[in-house]
Amino acid sequence: SESETVKNGAKLARHRLLPVPRDVDPSGKVHMWAHIRLGGGAGLSAPRMHYFDDVGNTGKIYIGYLGPHLPVKSTN
Repeated sequence: SESETVKNGAKLARHRLLPVPRDVDPSGKVHMWAHIRLGGGAGLSAPRMHYFDDVGNTGKIYIGYLGPHLPVKSTN
C-alpha cells in the first residue's frame, strides 16, 4: 500500500485514482493504493503495477497502471 503522505496528499493521491468499470465504482475510478514492484530494479527506478482487488464484488482484480514509479513526496 501507499504511505499516509501519499494517501493524504491530494496532489500525490490523484495519480493513483485510476479507471475501473462503473459496476466496481459508480464514479468509474478508484484509488489503487496496492502496488508491486516489477523487475530487478531498486527504489524509484523499478517499474510498478498498481491494482485494485475487487474479487469480493466482481470477482476480478483490476490493473490500473503499469509503468515508472508514480510521484511520491521525495520526487516532487
